[in-house]
Amino acid sequence: MSDDTAYHTLSPEEVLKALDTNAKTGLSRNEAATRLQKYGPNELKKKEGESIWDKIKEQFGDLLVRILLLAAIISFVVSLFEEKDEEFGVPGYVEPLVIFTILVLNAIVSIYQDYDAERALEALKDL
Repeated sequence: MSDDTAYHTLSPEEVLKALDTNAKTGLSRNEAATRLQKYGPNELKKKEGESIWDKIKEQFGDLLVRILLLAAIISFVVSLFEEKDEEFGVPGYVEPLVIFTILVLNAIVSIYQDYDAERALEALKDL
């Protein structure tokens, strides 16, 4: 058996021949034990999960999110130097605060969805 064989491109008969097995009887217990020892169990390798900090960095690494963060920072700085004209009754720092709040909530929801999807995938792998 070679690891670089593209078994999906072979006919069923070619696969059986390449794997040195029989479609009706399968492997003997001794042969199965030998192959288990040689090749290991037939399992997908578990990928190490990302840390929460990596996920947060990933959320705020997006170009659009960075543009919105920059806009919030600029808006906040402008509101500090702006005259306190509260014509509409809303202070100038509210706009950057709303942008930042939306970005944080978006990151929280995205991280939760990512975590939930990872849990579902792990449950499927355990079947």
